[in-house]
Amino acid sequence: MHKRKWIILSIFLVEVLLALCSNLLLLRTFDSADDLTYRVEIGRVRNALRSGVIPEITGFTTIKEISVYDPRSVINEDYTVAPGKDGTLYRIVYSGKKEVNPFLMVVNTSWALVFLLTLGILIYVKQKILNPFQHISELPLELAKGNLSIPVKEEKDRYFGRFLWGMDMLREKLEEEKTKRLAMEQEKKTLILTMSHDIKTPLSAINLYNKALASGLYETDEKKEEAYRGIQRNAELLEQYIEEIQKTAREDFLDFQVKQEEWYLSEVITQLEVLYKEKAAERRIDFSVDPHDDCLIRGDRERSQEVLQNLMENALKYGDGRWIRIRFAEEEDCRLVTVENTGCTLSERELPNIFDSFYRGSNARKEKGSGLGLFISRKLMQAMEGDIYAEVTEDRFRITAVFRKG
Repeated sequence: MHKRKWIILSIFLVEVLLALCSNLLLLRTFDSADDLTYRVEIGRVRNALRSGVIPEITGFTTIKEISVYDPRSVINEDYTVAPGKDGTLYRIVYSGKKEVNPFLMVVNTSWALVFLLTLGILIYVKQKILNPFQHISELPLELAKGNLSIPVKEEKDRYFGRFLWGMDMLREKLEEEKTKRLAMEQEKKTLILTMSHDIKTPLSAINLYNKALASGLYETDEKKEEAYRGIQRNAELLEQYIEEIQKTAREDFLDFQVKQEEWYLSEVITQLEVLYKEKAAERRIDFSVDPHDDCLIRGDRERSQEVLQNLMENALKYGDGRWIRIRFAEEEDCRLVTVENTGCTLSERELPNIFDSFYRGSNARKEKGSGLGLFISRKLMQAMEGDIYAEVTEDRFRITAVFRKG
């Protein structure tokens, strides 16, 4: 800033010096011309007086008066004394300088215009070039600090307007990339927590089968074989989750991927009934599945089973342990599967939040959990072009998954 001021002052100083030099030079030139004129005219008057003739002053430009010299009179102008033919002394009053030369006025007016033009150019350069670059000089530092929210103002009449517009577009692009990266990191963490949450279900089933086999609960070979198959099925599910966690650790882009395929509803409901019938019996909970017509469902079969397992886990965890019921309904081209349980203490005002990640309702204070089960379920149902919603009626809690028919 100080350097810029010194440059501006230097420009004006040079112009002032040039103006002074030109004025001095012109004045000296005019003085020389004036000095030659009045000297020549005084010489002409003297020659005329020597010849006995008093000339008329109208024929001169610098001679103002020719009169007999009286030493007692006081004259405040320039004059000289010359003798006449008869020896009489004459006073010759003259003007040694002319009036202000018009050419000098033109030159000074031109210099004034030069000063004004220089001032205008400097103001223009400051407003249209230097000020924009002043903003630009701060922008790289702000970008380096990660401050991407300060926009660069761009005007159409600005000399570097397109350049500034490009800088602002770069800032917006960096801000967008930063937002995506933060969202991606959050999604990555969410997915890892989701996988950790999902692993609990097959682990719980394996432990249940293992305890039942160890205690001799299954008396027939058929029951034991069914338990072994259940352990194998849940172990394979655990392997899938582990593969997804490993894949998540390697990839930057994360999403709830689903397969769009067709499958029969009975395939999922039967497995769900087998898995939770024994679990409910162990806790002495009345568990029932309403009769239903089989139909083709469009979506991911494994993900759909995961959703319904999450709904059943919620019912087991947050119900009062009296009964759990799976109901069915039709709505246009959709099949609705509702998991209903008694003992709900959740208020209706909490319903809009229960599908948010990490949200835990007022009825979940005594239970361990991450608040991800219903969030995962909603994400998966939306990915399969379905929906999920919840209702509270008296002490009953209903949560419904809406599946698209195939």
